[in-house]
Amino acid sequence: MPSEFGIHWITHDNRKLLGSVSPGVFDHAIDPDRLNAYLASPANWMGVAIHEGLVVGMVMTVIHNHPDKPTELFLDEIGTGDDWRRKGVARLLIQAVFDRADEAGIEEIWLGTEPDNIEANGLYKGFKHEREDAVIYYFDW
Repeated sequence: MPSEFGIHWITHDNRKLLGSVSPGVFDHAIDPDRLNAYLASPANWMGVAIHEGLVVGMVMTVIHNHPDKPTELFLDEIGTGDDWRRKGVARLLIQAVFDRADEAGIEEIWLGTEPDNIEANGLYKGFKHEREDAVIYYFDW
């Protein structure tokens, strides 16, 4: 099935590809001002999977440059349309991230997910990985 999907990296020039998005890909409607701010930073990568003009999946990442260790990539978010789950879309998007990270010389990719997110954990276990238990703090100020 992956051959049914085209992968595109969203830029200011092709952001109109986001004009038709399957429900469930994003948590909320895309705000044009927020999209422009996101795309303004070269550290932000947004990839989409498109099937017949419809965005059926997305992945967003953030490059972290450090003064004392190699550059790493945070896989911030991945979403698949409600009707497009379990069809290889998320796997294809993650592989596209791996390929782009290789081209950019990035040595480490990391992400976080909830322990009870069965689908996501199943997806991530399908890739070569090292799992670490972690604690996440959300600060209110």
